[in-house]
Amino acid sequence: MALSKDKKEQLLDFIKSHYVDYHDVRLLIAKDLEEDIAKQMDKDEDLSFEDALKQAYKKYGVIGFSDVSEDYMKKINTYFYKKVIFKVVKNEASSLRFWLLAILSFLIIYSIITSLITMPFVLAGGFLVLIILGFIFYFRKLHNEIKELKKNDNYYYLDQLLVSNNSILFPFTYLPLMMAPHIGRLTENENWSMAILAFFTTISFIAFYLIYFKLYKNRFQLLKEYKDNYLSEKLDHKLELI
Repeated sequence: MALSKDKKEQLLDFIKSHYVDYHDVRLLIAKDLEEDIAKQMDKDEDLSFEDALKQAYKKYGVIGFSDVSEDYMKKINTYFYKKVIFKVVKNEASSLRFWLLAILSFLIIYSIITSLITMPFVLAGGFLVLIILGFIFYFRKLHNEIKELKKNDNYYYLDQLLVSNNSILFPFTYLPLMMAPHIGRLTENENWSMAILAFFTTISFIAFYLIYFKLYKNRFQLLKEYKDNYLSEKLDHKLELI
């Protein structure tokens, strides 16, 4: 038997009360519970919804929804990396404009680095200031966005990933700081050293560009695609995205 809309909402409230923070994870767990409850009530017509829910919840053991929440979050992570990150990188890498901008950025960065080669402290200080300013801007915006998201009950885990940029792209943003102390070990040629540093700095700028302009700025469209495709398929339209 199919549950009414009121029962579905009651199911979501029950899951939320058991410390499942993300709405998409709640929806996925609710589908499992709904199927279990429906089977129980089909077998025993006198069984109430509340009793069927208690029986279904017992199957999750003493840890409740912790394990199943983690499993669903891993699956959403997989979707995020394969259908969002990989797609964004693939689309950009297939564009001639992207490569022209990357080459132009490399040449500009290389020119700046070589012009400051006689002033290593200025060069290092410049890199450090740029990175610090970037992180201040990023984390301040991140804090405000997450604060606003948490005010909303319909807070999706994918939204958390998009806003926090919890992805494989983020470590590339601080590559110059990681590589700078070791550049001299890679080659004894000064020009090659500067070219390598410029290359990693360009990678850092590309990572920032993808994170901010292709993920963060487009997060509402990406979230809509996630709801329309991944969630709708997983939920089999049995639960409304409320």
